[in-house]
Amino acid sequence: MRGEKVKSTLAFIGILVLGLLFFFGFLVVGIVLLLIGLLIFLGFYLYIRLKLWWRKRHPPKELESPEDYF
Repeated sequence: MRGEKVKSTLAFIGILVLGLLFFFGFLVVGIVLLLIGLLIFLGFYLYIRLKLWWRKRHPPKELESPEDYF
């Protein structure tokens, strides 16, 4: 009877550990995906802001005479 109790306790602990690993594994994957999405969004935002700042600081050159084309 004692052997059955030990086996069932070990099985319960094993299932519990597997369940926790799956849960925290999915949680970690979800957090990593959120962080990757946030980094992509921030990178795109900074790229747009830098591009707008560059256009503001360096407007296109006005071409007025034929010398400007060469």
